[in-house]
Parts: sequence; structure tokens; C-alpha cells
Amino acid sequence: MPAKTQFQLQWRGKSHGPWTYAEIQERLAEGEIHSLYQVRIDSVWMPLRDYVEQIEAVALQQQASDRASRIRQQEAEKVVKARARGRGPIEGPIKKPNPFANPPPVFVKGASSLPLSSGEFSHSEIASTCWLAVAAFVVSCCSFVPYLNLVSWLPSLLLGHLALAQIRREPSMEGRGLALGAVTIAYLMLVFAAWSFLFMPNLFYRIFPIAG
Repeated sequence: MPAKTQFQLQWRGKSHGPWTYAEIQERLAEGEIHSLYQVRIDSVWMPLRDYVEQIEAVALQQQASDRASRIRQQEAEKVVKARARGRGPIEGPIKKPNPFANPPPVFVKGASSLPLSSGEFSHSEIASTCWLAVAAFVVSCCSFVPYLNLVSWLPSLLLGHLALAQIRREPSMEGRGLALGAVTIAYLMLVFAAWSFLFMPNLFYRIFPIAG
């Protein structure tokens, strides 16, 4: 990664930067930003913590490779010095096992490991749940309760669309599945009510007793 490469960051719809990787590390250490920020890499937005983990993994691999090279070079110098002292030729390669002959495997931390910088984050900086989506799904479940099923579709539909709009503004929030489920149930209930009222009134009055 070139030292002068600059990165654009984003958090809750607000852009930050561009900054170099060193400047990003400084701001992480000072607590000005945190690892849930989105960083743009090759025209793709990804969580900053994932990108930092990738950089750290590459750095660890490079350090292990450099250390193995230095050890091999030291072993070769010892062989040359031993021959120069007249201890006789050494036949074949050194039999002593070398634990650093190959770089050790590097395990990247899971995406849930926090924090990546020296500072610790409060609970408000961790991905939160969209409570509008939860409320929308709970209200949509009333579509299966008599005397509520005829009217519950409207608040669940409104809450579901509001939740989806909020999640689009804040991609780190959770609850998209609940919001989609609430909107789907609301539309299905509305379509079923209209169809049964037009073509099967008896079924409509049995399912929606408030209309009877």
C-alpha cells in the first residue's frame, strides 16, 4: 500500500477525509473516529475495521517472512564461519529443524472483535438496532388477530417504510429483515382483504369480524 494513498471515509451519511492510512490510525488512536466508519476501497464501501484487519494480516505475514529470511541468512553465515575455522566440511543441509523456515499462518480476527485501535468504544458506537423495524414487525403480527387484522396493516406499513428509510441513511443499523417482513405482511393482508371482499364476501366477514 503506497504511503501517500488517501482514503475517503463515511459515517451516517457524512463524508470524512480524504486521509492517508497513517492519519486514519492516528484518528483511531485519538478516538476521533471508530472502526464502524465505512471506507472506500476500489469504488467499494466496506467497514473500516475489516480493512484494518486485512492490512494488519499482510503486515504480520511480511514480518514473519522477513524474520525467516534473517534466520536462514544467519544459519548460512554460521556454516561459512565453521568451515573457515577448519572444522571440516559439512555434508548436506543442516538437519536442525528450523521453526521459522516458513511464515506462520496468520489468522484474521472476526468482524466482531473490537476495538481495533488502542481506544475503547462505548455502546453507542456499536451497530444499533432499528426499533422502528421491531415496532413495525410487532404491529404486523396483529394482522392475525381478529378485530385488529383489518386496520393493523396501515401502521405496520408506515412504520416499515420509515424503518427502511432510516436503515438506508444509517447502513450500520440492524433490522432490515424485520422491516421487510412487516411491509410484506401489510401488503399481503391488504391484497387479501380487497380480493376476499370483492369475490368472496362470506370469507371476508369471517376473517375480518369487525366488518360484520
